Amino acid sequence: MATPDTVARAVIRHRLDASPALEIQLGIAPMMDVPAHQVLQGDLKRLASPWERLVATESIVNAIPDEPGLYMFVWRPSIALAMADRSESSFQQVLYIGHAGGAGELGNTLRNRYRDYKKHLRGNPEDLWTREPPTNRGDRLTHYLALHPLEYWFATVDDRSMIKNLESRLIHLYNPPINIQGGPTLRGRLSSIPKPALRS
Repeated sequence: MATPDTVARAVIRHRLDASPALEIQLGIAPMMDVPAHQVLQGDLKRLASPWERLVATESIVNAIPDEPGLYMFVWRPSIALAMADRSESSFQQVLYIGHAGGAGELGNTLRNRYRDYKKHLRGNPEDLWTREPPTNRGDRLTHYLALHPLEYWFATVDDRSMIKNLESRLIHLYNPPINIQGGPTLRGRLSSIPKPALRS
């Protein structure tokens, strides 16, 4: 399992290298669709428990409910900006959205699903610089779940018939880089002007 020390060493070791990029492709229409956001928020408030979040480590399995629901892996870099109202605002990126125990999946729970991801949490952060970008779901999980600090967000949902619908709508909204199905239909760039090289 990657530790804060191994992550820090990888960052220091590759400080002078070109930085790997996270593939973020947010759909403009889903992100600006305020009525859809309001309905989704209302459905989540009505059907799901309040979201909880834990630091994503192999040892949190028993802290996760043995119940059906929704989950996300969320990358939250440590920087937080002080706001005028004395709160703090920090960057976060949803990397993966999934569900457990939807209709017809009676034995599947949030806890069981998390066990399936433990092997991916053992990824080496060094691979972010040294390996080619992943092409399949398993490799994408191992690649991106090496990002730190990483959190696991979850909410239980009693109505199993609605779990898949809620998951699909969240994926369509956030288009997480690990999910390879269910995202919005995105239009290609209008121009093919190359991006300038990043300078250190």
